[in-house]
Amino acid sequence: MRFGGPWTEEKLDILEAYLDAYTTALKNQPFKLIYVDAFAGAGQIERRDDKGDTIGFLRGSTERAIRIQDKPFDELIFIEKDAKRCAELAKLRHRYHDRNITVERGDANRVLRDLRRDWRTCRGVLFLDPFSIEVEWSTIKRVASLNSLDIWILFPVSAVMRMLPALRQPDEVSAEWANRLTSVFGDESWRDLYQDDPQQTLFGEHRSMRERGVDGFLNIYKKNLDEVFGDRFLRKSRRLVTATRSPLFEFMFCVGNPRGIGPATSIAKHILERM
Repeated sequence: MRFGGPWTEEKLDILEAYLDAYTTALKNQPFKLIYVDAFAGAGQIERRDDKGDTIGFLRGSTERAIRIQDKPFDELIFIEKDAKRCAELAKLRHRYHDRNITVERGDANRVLRDLRRDWRTCRGVLFLDPFSIEVEWSTIKRVASLNSLDIWILFPVSAVMRMLPALRQPDEVSAEWANRLTSVFGDESWRDLYQDDPQQTLFGEHRSMRERGVDGFLNIYKKNLDEVFGDRFLRKSRRLVTATRSPLFEFMFCVGNPRGIGPATSIAKHILERM
């Protein structure tokens, strides 16, 4: 995978800091600790110069999770649907042959919904870092019901913004995109973003428009998370932007087990505010 920009390292540093603090906090607890990377990629991120030449590699989320030292994860599950990336992840498994690593090739939504463990004896962290708007709401609800996995969600606000033009009738959004948006938000609440524009066109017709920017639909997504997770959803999040300050992603956090709300949200909030 190629380096996307400073935001790439920013999200990875936040995740790594949380994994380190999380495993340390639970190292004396009787739980089996699991890390799940649902869109695992290839394990490393390629850095290139302005000419397109490779100048180095950045450790991806998978290897950072493997290398947690104080209390290593007991099991690591890497999910990836691309065959070449799975082959690269298999190399990680051989390199760290003393670790319990599983590489699952397939659709992350399906694999997560079918993931079976004795969740009463397990705790863990799930990293949702999709390439686009791939995380379905049914997957979010399924993971929330486990009461075991803390979730870091990288929500692709730039991709959603492209699918929801500021000036358009909501019914003009293509059927394919409309279905995808509904599967991601969990309902058709995204249609409520469009309101009548008080200014008439040259032909005397009314048009619909949504609030410009990303806050409108992001608030809807956060509201839906709040309804599923309640106090387990941390309302503090981090916006990841381009070099020109254009929004790319919103990095959000939800707690797995209700008994861990206090410590988990405290750690995550501290990391989001200070890093």
